[in-house]
Amino acid sequence: MRPTSSKWFALAASSIFLLGALTACGGKSEPTAVPTETSAPQPTATEIVPATSTPVPATATPVPPTATPVPTDTPVTDMGETSTLPDVPLPDDAEDTAYEFEEITFTSPSDVATLMSFYRDALPNDGWEEQTDLSLESDTFSYAEFERDGENISLTLISSDSTSQATVDLRGAPSLTGITVADSSGGDATGESSGATIADWPTPPDATDVNISGETLSFTTQLTLTEVAEFYRPTYEEMGLNTSCLDDVAEYTSVSCSFSNGDVTISFFAFEGFDGTEVEIEFTNNALGSTNETGELGVEEEEGLPLPDDHTGYSYEGGEFLTTVNLTSPSSMDALLEFFQTELASRGWTMDDSEGTDTDATLQFSGPDGELVVTLQAGDETTVVMSKRDPAGAEAAGILPAAGQSRLYFVNFTDSDMTVAIDGQTIEIAPGAGMDSPDDAPTLDLDPGTYDVTTTVDGSSVTDQITIGADETWGLLLDEQGALPLQMY
Repeated sequence: MRPTSSKWFALAASSIFLLGALTACGGKSEPTAVPTETSAPQPTATEIVPATSTPVPATATPVPPTATPVPTDTPVTDMGETSTLPDVPLPDDAEDTAYEFEEITFTSPSDVATLMSFYRDALPNDGWEEQTDLSLESDTFSYAEFERDGENISLTLISSDSTSQATVDLRGAPSLTGITVADSSGGDATGESSGATIADWPTPPDATDVNISGETLSFTTQLTLTEVAEFYRPTYEEMGLNTSCLDDVAEYTSVSCSFSNGDVTISFFAFEGFDGTEVEIEFTNNALGSTNETGELGVEEEEGLPLPDDHTGYSYEGGEFLTTVNLTSPSSMDALLEFFQTELASRGWTMDDSEGTDTDATLQFSGPDGELVVTLQAGDETTVVMSKRDPAGAEAAGILPAAGQSRLYFVNFTDSDMTVAIDGQTIEIAPGAGMDSPDDAPTLDLDPGTYDVTTTVDGSSVTDQITIGADETWGLLLDEQGALPLQMY
């Protein structure tokens, strides 16, 4: 995966035959794709749609400061209910400073880069060391974490109109706040909040169309997907939630994932489009009561497929001809076998075959939407994969390979001629090939297997490895950094 080229793919995808329907993964309310002028078929997306260069947000460019800020020990404005500001340096142009809930917030006419430079100079003087592998920077958003003696401070900087908004999160630094993690959470030292609701989840300062309905928060922001992920990382950590969902999102334009630690459950969906990033967060605090007291499995819907309501995480991959949902559940394999047979039958699916052992099982269904295979694997939790295909639609679209073969479509995302060497063949691909029409995308049918793919552009070559299966169709997204495979069918 490559952050630079992949993001451009997402921006161009709405006009590409092969990639026009790359949709967000696993969201409860998926944004509508920008329509294209062609009715040509569209491909299947991977679990999280790949991304490229970060779109320029619609926010105005911050006015640069006239001088580098210097530390000040004097609070500028109201400290909320706390009269003493923790011993944390502030720039001398800080305005509207407040301290509440173990966070210092302020605004500044300095731009994001200047403020980040200020803290990189000031905090090490007090013994704080930046965790550079967690740092994230752009013209409109920066995030950094600093550690000292097992404690941590996180810094979030967001550009808004002609000012920058700063949040210094001190919840991981009890030596500065005088409040332990257990005290601040109202619970144990894991940071879980026993009384937290969706209303306790923050929104970025520039958020618009903010709506809270039941346990769901939704809004739109000009932050990129990566910036949204880093904005919510401290909240995930405070709630004791696994943050792996927020990692490596720079490579994608959408993310959807679900996680539960037994006390709280979070479903997080975000899609970065042309007009901003749409975010939807569903948060359930199990300590506040369960919606199902019968002990039986309840059901949730995901793209027309049933999910057990006790799932501890799921991911969704979706497109026109291939949809896959992966999930884990603490329920036994037998309970889940009964669940899927019952729920799928009620949705018009007919079970054609089944096989299994004590530790794994496979169910095959046919229905109005094509073919569906459900596989289950027992373990500490039961792992479930549901894969739905539309063979009739794929055949009508003309994207299927010969029986038993695999088909590749080649899409050139550069403005240069390129060559691709694979299986002893060299394919010449014109600039922008595959971007506007299926007729422009070179194709190649191969035997199933693993292949080296060498992409050469402007004299530079990169070799990647791909694995393709029988009766599968893949798009290869090509640029100077190599080949990115996306399964279409």
